[in-house]
Amino acid sequence: MPITSFRGEKSVAEIADFMFERLTPKQREKAEAAILKANPRLNDLSTLPRGAVLQVPDVPELRPKARRTADDPPARIASEIGEALTGYGQQLAQRTQQGQADNKAHSALIRSDAFKRALEKSPELKEQAALTTKALELRGKELAERAKTVEAAIQGMLKDLKAASA
Repeated sequence: MPITSFRGEKSVAEIADFMFERLTPKQREKAEAAILKANPRLNDLSTLPRGAVLQVPDVPELRPKARRTADDPPARIASEIGEALTGYGQQLAQRTQQGQADNKAHSALIRSDAFKRALEKSPELKEQAALTTKALELRGKELAERAKTVEAAIQGMLKDLKAASA
């Protein structure tokens, strides 16, 4: 049975008009009865929260509206989560690339002739530069590993979402 969501309609007749096309008064009565039978919670609309899942009853002589029957909340939510995960993955990839580019730039600066000349004047700074170089190398490796781990997790979640919504 197809489903849709409750959007705050004020009456079951209004819900019927949203679910089915071109209802005559007699068809509307039949649709309302079928909707109430499939969704007993609709007896008191004031207690029903927006977004509540409603079943669209199968009434052979009535034609459901395509936009309402296609409105599958679980699939819509899965799609939105998938889009958010994909967006996050792209954002993470950009940040990782920027972090690695920053590491390269800092490493190049430390290896530059001008920087080396400046370090010759202070042994403490030379030692600090060596420690910084090691930290930059470690950070580069950690960035790559973290990005790979998160990307694998995102791909796994997207695969699970696709399987669950199929």
